[in-house]
Amino acid sequence: MKMIQFNVPSPKDKSVYVQEDRLSDFYPYFHKHEEYQFMWIIKGEGTLFLADSFHPFIENDIFLLGPNQPHVFKRNENSLENTEVESVSIFFNLNGSLSSLFNMPELRGVLDFIMQNTNGFKVPQAYTSRIKRRIALLKKANMMEQLMSFVFLLKELSLVSQELKPLSVTTVLNKDDGFLRINDVCRYIKDNFRRAITLEEAADHANLTPQAFCRYFKKHTGLTFVSYLNELRIQEACQLITSQRYESIGLVAYNSGFNSITNFNRVFRSVTGFSPKEYYGRYKNNV
Repeated sequence: MKMIQFNVPSPKDKSVYVQEDRLSDFYPYFHKHEEYQFMWIIKGEGTLFLADSFHPFIENDIFLLGPNQPHVFKRNENSLENTEVESVSIFFNLNGSLSSLFNMPELRGVLDFIMQNTNGFKVPQAYTSRIKRRIALLKKANMMEQLMSFVFLLKELSLVSQELKPLSVTTVLNKDDGFLRINDVCRYIKDNFRRAITLEEAADHANLTPQAFCRYFKKHTGLTFVSYLNELRIQEACQLITSQRYESIGLVAYNSGFNSITNFNRVFRSVTGFSPKEYYGRYKNNV
């Protein structure tokens, strides 16, 4: 899929832009934009495709997409008989007028929460009702009340930050965002995940003890070292499967950094929700 840079048509007099869509289909192009985007699927079901993964969605699912995170929402073919899809999107940019607000000491925790989730997440089902209410209030509010509703929305999500799983393991590097150290560590892991890289080795590269490294890594990525390593390996496996360069699942597993097919199949299903064969079939039917 070819990716395009999309310019969100947000009004100049608003820091937070709410867009309601009732259309025959979702925006059809693989794209990215500078803004964060909350996406509440009110009507429609299908698959959210990202640069390195995909996630099935149904009605009332809510996603946060990070800045410049390539994505496209595609409706399932078997739902094409439906007359329309419906969604609410909330766009915001931390480099715009919101930057001064979130630099206030009282909102530092909220800013940290946002910066830790640049790879996006799906709101856990147990919390969708609460977040839907927050989005509904924000949608109806005007001016200052809308801004306050937005802060409360982020605050509500930050309370369950430990339960949020990143949508993607691909990080957009930014040398101005204060994360040079974690970006260096992530780059080192990405360069070496196809071999038997250990926690101790990664911690040594970061000049931290294993215990300190675990805390630091989870804080800045939202994942444990093992989870991050597994998702990188599954990302590679997905690319190998869809490129059809390998005839054997065993070869895909080996070239993705796994030494056991049993472990590979288990981790693949835990990350994607599908077996390798099911993943390929779904990809082939939707792309």
